[in-house]
Amino acid sequence: ASDKIVKVNRITVANVDGTNAADVTISITKANFTPDGISNFDTSGTFHLAKTVSVPADATLVLLDTPIYLMEGDVLKGGAGAASDLDLFVSYESIDDA
Repeated sequence: ASDKIVKVNRITVANVDGTNAADVTISITKANFTPDGISNFDTSGTFHLAKTVSVPADATLVLLDTPIYLMEGDVLKGGAGAASDLDLFVSYESIDDA
């Protein structure tokens, strides 16, 4: 184990299409992990931060501006409803949890 957590500070999406809106979806797939000292708690599954949120043409949208923490094995996924229309920018810090 690398004993790292990731602090995601901000997620911004920009629609680079000058004519059409495009939809963005951002989700986190959690590793099947139960924190020490906690019982009957399952954090596995996929949780959406944004699901098919429309981003207007030539616009920028802040999807996250309050930090969240990802555990080792968690996966942050992003997708667009139209190919090559959206740019995602993720500001994060890798933190040593050892």
